[in-house]
Amino acid sequence: MESTRERSGVYVTGMIHAFFLLLVFLSEVAAIIAYGYWGFQFHSSTWVKWALGIGIPVVVIVVWGLFLSPKASVEFPQALRIGMKVMVFGFAAAALYAAGRPRLAFLFGLCVLVSHGMDYMLADK
Repeated sequence: MESTRERSGVYVTGMIHAFFLLLVFLSEVAAIIAYGYWGFQFHSSTWVKWALGIGIPVVVIVVWGLFLSPKASVEFPQALRIGMKVMVFGFAAAALYAAGRPRLAFLFGLCVLVSHGMDYMLADK
């Protein structure tokens, strides 16, 4: 029979994992915002800015939903999924850098590494 201490340890671990899952979700939202921010900062006409600022986030959302979300309709091997996520988040950090926000790009990349790394380590395998 489990002791109270063992159950509380499982509960705390579950809460910590839930916290990192929240950070993972917020990093996904932040990546979408970063793409939109870059699009609206692009040095071009107003129409191009609007097309990039709205269009690129929509494309990323569709790609994420189809291929990278936990309930994706198309399944890939884990290594390919990780590679695609690295590209999505890496390009989001690069978009922030290109939009003139290098510190924010660095902080975003660091938060993504920590949150996704901890999620991976705490996930039930």
